[in-house]
Amino acid sequence: MSRTAAEIRDELLMQLMPSGWAWSKSTQSNLAALLTPFSIMASQFEADIDALRNEISPAKSTLLLADYAEVLGPDPCGRDLLDLTTAEMQALLNSRWVGGGGQSEQFFIDLAQAADVTIAIDYPEPAICGEAVCGVDVCSQDTDRLIWIINLPNKNTGLECPIQRFCPPDTALVFNYTDAA
Repeated sequence: MSRTAAEIRDELLMQLMPSGWAWSKSTQSNLAALLTPFSIMASQFEADIDALRNEISPAKSTLLLADYAEVLGPDPCGRDLLDLTTAEMQALLNSRWVGGGGQSEQFFIDLAQAADVTIAIDYPEPAICGEAVCGVDVCSQDTDRLIWIINLPNKNTGLECPIQRFCPPDTALVFNYTDAA
């Protein structure tokens, strides 16, 4: 919370000026009159900083939200082209400002949960057919273990692009929609 000019002037007089009869502590003195313009400027400076307190990140920003959007550029998934409320735009820009990819299943579940969508991720086990032969893949390959089946409620979640952008590079994604079944 910012201080008033009078509070700053009084603090300068009482705490920062040396003691002695030449350094009057009175708010009516010439020294107080000399310090008043500096106190007014310091008070305005503190008020400006206090007003920008919420602008430190896009999560609560209102004054600098357009600047954050310009710095981040267009959303690679086109989510910023939608008709978003201020709160939705703040959430989107903040997720792009501080977000990053993850390697775990929980990261993607949390990503979906931030969009109010519940997802499940399945990992199919490679099929084994016939008699196992050492060193030979009979029906599947080891890379089949790198397939994730993302179960989404429908195609309108808008999560396909963000999930594809953040998924590990060796992972193949398959999207399954529960309303299509």
